[in-house]
Amino acid sequence: MTRLDARLSLEDIRQSYQCPSRAMDEWLPRAEDSGWSQVLGWLMEQGGDVLGALSSDLQHQLREHGATFDPQHQQNRTLDLIPWLFDLEEWETVEAGLAQRRRLLSAVLRDLYGPQKLLQDGILPPELIYSNASFLLPCHGLLPDDMDWLVMLGCDMGRDAQGRMTVYGDCSQAPGGLGYVLENRVAINQVVPELTQRFDKRHLANFFKDLQRALVPQIPYASEPLIGLMTRNYRDGQYFEHAFLANYLDLALVHGADLMFREGRIWLKTLSGLQPVDALLRYMPDYLSDPLELDSDIAGSPGLLQTIRQGNLLCCNPPGSALVDGGALLPYMETLCRHLLDESLILPSVEAYWCGDPEQRQIVLDELIDMVIHDLEKPGKLITYANASRREREGLADRIAEEPQRFVARRILPLSTLPVWQKREVQARNVALRSFVLRHAEGDKILPGGLARCHEQSLQLQLGLGTKFMAKDVWLQSPDDSPISLLHNTMTSVRLSRKTGLLPSRVADHLFWLGRYSERLNLACRAMRASLPLVSTLSRNEQVPTLTPLVEFACTINGGVFMPTEFMEELTHQLTGLFLYERKDGLLAVLQALIMNAQSVREYFSEDTWYVLERLQSALNQFPARGSTSRMDRALDEIILLQSAIYGLNNETMSRTQTLRFMDIGQHIERAQQTTALLHKVFVKYPRPPAALMEAVLRMADTLMTYRRRYRTELHPVAIIDLLLLDEGTPRSVGYQCARLKRQVNLLPERDSTLTGLNAEQRLMVELVSTLQLVDLEALISESGEPSPQLDELLTRINNLLSKLSEAITLAYFNHADIPRPIDDV
Repeated sequence: MTRLDARLSLEDIRQSYQCPSRAMDEWLPRAEDSGWSQVLGWLMEQGGDVLGALSSDLQHQLREHGATFDPQHQQNRTLDLIPWLFDLEEWETVEAGLAQRRRLLSAVLRDLYGPQKLLQDGILPPELIYSNASFLLPCHGLLPDDMDWLVMLGCDMGRDAQGRMTVYGDCSQAPGGLGYVLENRVAINQVVPELTQRFDKRHLANFFKDLQRALVPQIPYASEPLIGLMTRNYRDGQYFEHAFLANYLDLALVHGADLMFREGRIWLKTLSGLQPVDALLRYMPDYLSDPLELDSDIAGSPGLLQTIRQGNLLCCNPPGSALVDGGALLPYMETLCRHLLDESLILPSVEAYWCGDPEQRQIVLDELIDMVIHDLEKPGKLITYANASRREREGLADRIAEEPQRFVARRILPLSTLPVWQKREVQARNVALRSFVLRHAEGDKILPGGLARCHEQSLQLQLGLGTKFMAKDVWLQSPDDSPISLLHNTMTSVRLSRKTGLLPSRVADHLFWLGRYSERLNLACRAMRASLPLVSTLSRNEQVPTLTPLVEFACTINGGVFMPTEFMEELTHQLTGLFLYERKDGLLAVLQALIMNAQSVREYFSEDTWYVLERLQSALNQFPARGSTSRMDRALDEIILLQSAIYGLNNETMSRTQTLRFMDIGQHIERAQQTTALLHKVFVKYPRPPAALMEAVLRMADTLMTYRRRYRTELHPVAIIDLLLLDEGTPRSVGYQCARLKRQVNLLPERDSTLTGLNAEQRLMVELVSTLQLVDLEALISESGEPSPQLDELLTRINNLLSKLSEAITLAYFNHADIPRPIDDV
């Protein structure tokens, strides 16, 4: 083990670097090369302490980019400090092999979803295709004969027993990992610039520029084409990768619910009407893509296949292409290449066997321990003897014998090894590589490098991206003057624009509820913070009547139930119980709803916002619900401070467009409704509130200093109601919220140019503002401090009007249910 307080020596590195006997090593045979020797020299210059800190910084960079911010999914990726220096001469062979493989598989799909000569001529067994769940009959004839099925293809590679780079898997329907490659390069450049600047290496930006161009259909446009990246939803484990990639490529991140089929094409539902979609980069399983013709899951877009058939949408890649992903073609790759291209495979394909052939089946049964089994009736399901239970092992051979046509087996590759920084020393890990090839008019383009994945067990790397792995940045040493960013300088004339892009209705819905849940969480925490000091400062006689309205407010803010009690211990228990994980109406449930809405619009927020959101999540999860009141008070201070930071960041970094407007409207509707509910509990449900309660309410609303400047030390219900209900100059008053909402509602997109007068939400705002402005304040509270029936009626009416406003906005802009939406001229 290397000492942390000393620099590394060559002896330290070689002692800890133990390679498996079966595997070829990528580093040792080339350790004297200039590239690897520079990496080695850099490692020895740093020492264990510095390398450990840099490694932690790398993982922090991944979290900051949002790649790991997802409570629904455990992070399955870390990033290593040491790059993979790939041999440039060998890479030329890899490039040629990947380009050939894309052309070959595209030709196979063109035939199988067309004339099917490969089946007629006996090159492929019909049972292999027709019993395959990935072969989609509705996709037959989907594309014209002269069109490529594969715009982009991902290929998984590793070393075979002879040390050759061998392809063991293909990825077409959702080529995952492309966003990870970007994130890895950005993180490495930011954390270890002194290492990256020592090397001339190929940049990634040209490949992504070519991808942008490949997604533009070759037809004339009156304006810029609308191109989307189609993803499932935030529950997809790779959702953040999709958001990161869409943001980098300047694509609209769309879900199936954002799209509709009309007049022979797909349209994007936006606040300004329906907009025609010209191309889609599809990151969605084939069978979910079109619920009308394929699986009825609501994740897809009805009419997608028909739009492609009519030539009104370029899809990368079209549904049906996943046939190449399931392994069915692996046993026949060499034969197919000779038959269709009259060539031998440049990159070897892994040894594979279809169990429907008796000879191939016997090989599989004899060597099961060395195989990965693909179940063709369950796409994506991989079976390995090594990972199977005893019962599964006993039944595996029987299942293959009973239904041999549904299984394909491929041989497990030994892979090669690379050095990684792990557990305070340099260790050897198995490595596999996923790279990408893109169809291009000037010849296929290959991503320079790819996603390198490392693991202690070579088998785990051959089971897909779902297993945990350590990623590496891949460097191709070569002088490269290509751009490192898709943004570039230009001295030509430019048409100035303040256009901020289309806002899908789903996005506006998520932003609206993000504002509401954020404010709900903030108000609940403020109520708790106002309550806790009273536990220790009030006499026992005063505690329950003073705290009950605040505790009830906090418990019911998210639809929970408050249990009235005369015992202080039970009251405190209900309050602190809001932080329990099992409470579906608790604060962690509010946080989960807040995070869900934020995740669904990941691309609209800055990296700083996501960093603060991560800290907010951590602070809430670590809340000392069983600690002292002083500890809880400090924790609440931090939570409220972090929320204020998020408000500030959004207001400082988001443009004043409909994006920020819908979040602002949601926040202020929630604040107005909850403040109304608080006033009702304090002054109507529990009349004649004690002075300590009224002071706590003012503290909660950050208005105590304002009140004291106006009224000194006298606490009177009428003055507090005026300040928190009617005063439009107080930022937390209902009157201020309504005045602000009126301005924001008037700036919402026009829904119907033929409509005369005010729309539904504008009429509601006029009624709300007028109701507050016409209040007779003196009639609300009697001289003895008792609330009048008018106060109850007023607060109830305001709450109802705010609920109607929320419903009106939902119907008009999110559900499109109130009036037909216009279709803009194209």
